Amino acid sequence: MKKLIFIFDGIEDIFAYIAGIFLIAMMFIECYEVVARYFLRRPPIWGVETCEYMLFFITFLGAAWLLKKKGHISVDLLMERLKPRTKIYYNLFSSFMGIAISSIIFWFSVKTSLENYITGVRVVKTLSLPKWFFLSFIALGYLLVIFEFIRQFLGHLRNLRVIKKQGQIS
Repeated sequence: MKKLIFIFDGIEDIFAYIAGIFLIAMMFIECYEVVARYFLRRPPIWGVETCEYMLFFITFLGAAWLLKKKGHISVDLLMERLKPRTKIYYNLFSSFMGIAISSIIFWFSVKTSLENYITGVRVVKTLSLPKWFFLSFIALGYLLVIFEFIRQFLGHLRNLRVIKKQGQIS
C-alpha cells in the first residue's frame, strides 16, 4: 500500500512540475508575442491559442497536487470555531462529496472523450487538434482528484478513530 501511495505522490508531483513548466513557457510565449508584435511587427498567430491550451492543461495537471497541499479554497473562519469531532465529520462529508462529484465529472469526461475519439471531432482554431485529447486531460485530472479525496477521507476516518480511542467522543 505504501508503494502505491509513493507512486501516486510521484505522479502528482510530476504533473505539478509539468504544470509549472507550462506556466513558465506561457510567460515566455507572451513575452515573445509582445516583442514580436510591437518591435518586429510580426506577431505569431499561434501564441494566444497555445497559452489557452497550456492554461487548460495546468488546471487538470495540478488539481490533485493542489488538493494534497490543501491549497484549494476552504472556509477557515468556520473551521476554526468547530469542535474537533464536528470538524472531522465536516471533513468526512466534504471528502465524500468531493469523491462523488469528481466521480461524476470523471465518468462524463471519459464518456465524452470516447465519443469524440470515435466520431473524430476536432477543435479547429489556428491549430486543428482532436477534441478527445483535451477531454482526456479532464478525465485524468479528475481521476487523480478522486484518489486524493479518497486518501483524505481515509485520513479523516483514522483521525476519528484516534479521537474515539482517546475518549473525546461519547
